[in-house]
Amino acid sequence: MMCTIVHSSCCLSRMSILFTYLCMLANAFTNNSYNKCFLWCHLSFSQIATSHDGMTHPHHVVIIPSATTQYLSQDVPYTFRQNSDFLYLTGFQEPDSLLILETIPGQPLPEHKAFLFVQPQDSHWEIWNGPRCSVNGAVDIFGMDEGREVVDIPLFLRRFHQHPHCVWYDYLKPPHDSFHNDISTNLIDNSYTPVKSLRPIAPEVHKLRVIKSEAEISLMRKSASIAAQSFREVLKYGRVGMTELEIGARMEYECKKRGAERMAYPPVVGAGNRGTILHYLANSHIASDGDLILMDAGCEYHGYASDITRTWPVSGNFSEVQRQLYDAVHRVETSAIQIVKPGVTLNELNNMTEMSLAAELEKLGIVKKSLLLGHQKQAVHMLFPHHVGHYLGLDTHDTPTVTRDTPLQPGMVITIEPGLYCPQQASWLPERFRGIGIRIEDDVLLTDDGCEVLTSEIPTSPDEIEMIASN
Repeated sequence: MMCTIVHSSCCLSRMSILFTYLCMLANAFTNNSYNKCFLWCHLSFSQIATSHDGMTHPHHVVIIPSATTQYLSQDVPYTFRQNSDFLYLTGFQEPDSLLILETIPGQPLPEHKAFLFVQPQDSHWEIWNGPRCSVNGAVDIFGMDEGREVVDIPLFLRRFHQHPHCVWYDYLKPPHDSFHNDISTNLIDNSYTPVKSLRPIAPEVHKLRVIKSEAEISLMRKSASIAAQSFREVLKYGRVGMTELEIGARMEYECKKRGAERMAYPPVVGAGNRGTILHYLANSHIASDGDLILMDAGCEYHGYASDITRTWPVSGNFSEVQRQLYDAVHRVETSAIQIVKPGVTLNELNNMTEMSLAAELEKLGIVKKSLLLGHQKQAVHMLFPHHVGHYLGLDTHDTPTVTRDTPLQPGMVITIEPGLYCPQQASWLPERFRGIGIRIEDDVLLTDDGCEVLTSEIPTSPDEIEMIASN
């Protein structure tokens, strides 16, 4: 419970900053306790003005639903996972809840009211599923101004009929169908509601989420450490004759033993030529002598994800050809991490990675030096068809509305993941390389003058990989 309370204080600051974003022309930055939160000191007026050019209206309402329970089959639920934007602003982990933030006309920002709508307490339901938070808990534990039950949502939305409001809600990708019907019927599509404008809220929340606070960085370090330590154990554990499923299960066991609540995504475990399949999830192959195993796996620790890929020889030693390809990818990853710093963009890193891979492919005799640049890029894309990195945080592919042309800033966390995938059926490749897939992926925190590799507890150098795998 202490962790929840600490998180709630951060959430209050986040909601405050969000409203400063939405109403930037109302002299929002006054000297008050909300604005002392170090989490948002990097924000400037120019960023706010660029994000909300022309938004001068005083009446704003933000609506963010929680996730709802999803079902594997009749009466068999999946483990619940919260909507990340909702979790970021509330810290609340129950399904079928709703956050509404409302400006207070005539009062200086970031003054606003926060309403959390929760499911009613139900003794019969709680026998099966456990206790629910009450409306009092929404205030006492999660710091909301008011807690209400979800049955009050339709009537509550009608209060906004009195004044024209700017409504901030993800109407194109609603995360909760039932609440979406309530919101559409009683607010957006209601002819009596003078809605001034309707804007998606996700891009504004993602601008906040992409820069991690010190508390968030601490959680991401822990998530990365758990996953890296678990990788070490799996490298030692994997043996010829094991199924990919068993190797993936061992990874999940090691992560959860160290405190992870869940895996960040289903582990990709590809032995042999399955390592050339980017999102291979069947995990049904048996590792054979001489195979490489490519495993892409990460965990969630208090909501924050890690994302690591390592490729290793199941027998403990690379073959000569495997080592040639591995060395090439390792050099590319090392050089990419060295140029990660504030101001560089993910797309620029990707372009430099493609150039480095082209040079490595020339050395290996896969790409001819005489090829035109366009043809070289085409060859690289055939063997490296994905981007070199993505943002990382509450989601594995975090803050999708933040473009890869955004200059990196201190506090951002990204992945660096070059690879080479040589399909078995690629007749244009030298035969010795066919069926080999290699990827190396690390999680990287942007610092003031460079970066910090969060996943360094599991090494990338081929000699160290062999030493661990043969232990």
